[in-house]
Amino acid sequence: ILSAFRTGKYGDFGSGSCGDLAATMAAVLLDPEARSVTLDADPFHGVLREPILKVLAVMRGMEIKHDLFPILRLEGMNDKIGQMSHSFPTVFGFFLPEYMPDGRPGEATLVAPEAAIMDMPKTVGFLNGMFSLVKYGLSNCNGGFGAFNGCREGIFSRGVGHLAFSMPYNEASDDDQAEAVVSKLSTLLTSGRLSTSNKQVIKSAYIKKLPDANAALRMAQQLILTTPEFHTTNTVKLSGQKREGTTSQ
Repeated sequence: ILSAFRTGKYGDFGSGSCGDLAATMAAVLLDPEARSVTLDADPFHGVLREPILKVLAVMRGMEIKHDLFPILRLEGMNDKIGQMSHSFPTVFGFFLPEYMPDGRPGEATLVAPEAAIMDMPKTVGFLNGMFSLVKYGLSNCNGGFGAFNGCREGIFSRGVGHLAFSMPYNEASDDDQAEAVVSKLSTLLTSGRLSTSNKQVIKSAYIKKLPDANAALRMAQQLILTTPEFHTTNTVKLSGQKREGTTSQ
């Protein structure tokens, strides 16, 4: 990528001038690592997604709407999720590139810089804020990321903005409707990587909320935000093994 930027050429792409973005983007998108489906099954491939990028991805994918407010303002993000755009704690950024977390990733000598800011309070804060965004819009209800208080689910008048994505009931059966909704959410929020088992769990929860399609959609959105496929970029596979218990110190 650096060579493409400097030379302005990547294969047949680019003008040959330094800084040519056509060559740079071609180097990014056409790199063998970006196109290889083999790497999708490699447990050493992929990364944790940064918290603020996950928030923005949901806002974009779920079509946040804020007609009355020209600018969205997110409140207390450093305290709630450990990260906010343009608010670096030091000149070195939010985390160090060589950070290795405890547990199996560290034992395998894998680095996970993003894990450095994902302690338990920040993880809970992230989920609280995202659930609030789905249920109440961008308000401060139940740990939300907004400035105003509005705690009536599905009523977004007190929020700065709300997720406008919708899928009205228009399929032949509940199961077909649930399949269509969950598949669409999987594409928009996990790049289609949602596992069959997780998809079935979310479909069942969606059907239980019918015939209220809006409430069912909010339930499906909340559940998909808890899946490992949403929080990482690799393909997730269940090991079938029980998680080891913890011992008190």
